[in-house]
Amino acid sequence: MNPPLIFVVAPALQLPDATTSLEVLTQAQAAGPSTGFALRIFNRGANHPDLGLLPVDGRLTGEQRRSSDGTQLLCDALVVRIEPRHHWLGAYQGDPEDPTCLRCLDRVALSELSNEACWFYPTHDGTFLSWERGLSLSLKPGSIVNCPEELSSAPYDRSLISVLWSLLGDDASLTCVGLTYGGQRLIWPMQTLRLDPMATWGRFRVDSQAEQSLVVEDCLTVFPIPPLAT
Repeated sequence: MNPPLIFVVAPALQLPDATTSLEVLTQAQAAGPSTGFALRIFNRGANHPDLGLLPVDGRLTGEQRRSSDGTQLLCDALVVRIEPRHHWLGAYQGDPEDPTCLRCLDRVALSELSNEACWFYPTHDGTFLSWERGLSLSLKPGSIVNCPEELSSAPYDRSLISVLWSLLGDDASLTCVGLTYGGQRLIWPMQTLRLDPMATWGRFRVDSQAEQSLVVEDCLTVFPIPPLAT
């Protein structure tokens, strides 16, 4: 089995192109994506007419995926804002004789990689709620999630990388939501994470038979309730 692949998403000039170390790659990744957002999508949007009454933390169903009134959490995602027009991907691998010595296998602009569609928003008709909250973050170097043995034992192959795009909630355009290698998701662990104080709730309707299949009905930014004065 080969040493695991290590991936870094950052501007091109930050990516080492020769032998390097994990410390250097960690510094390079720190120069990469620094913002993102948490996204949740719920069903039964028509049953919650006043968006101003919804919780800023997005916990409409509490700690469960379904509440007693039938409201169900359909999507719970944390999306890092990767910018394929600006970011590159570096692939690195440890030397079998010295795992601390990392070799650069590839450096490539994300805009040059294959694209693939995936779906975050509901594909069935109905009225839904979306909750979105901005994030400030920093990442550690990434790896392949649950890498199968046949993938880990094969040589690195750039053609196995795909950039994932999706519609999110009530968005009208596609958003980059991550990357895969050989069909397996790449993940970059969080180094730091900070939530914005406010969040945005939206209500949207999906009707596959309508001329306009996605209609945003309402949108509202909500803020934490200040503590009562004593």
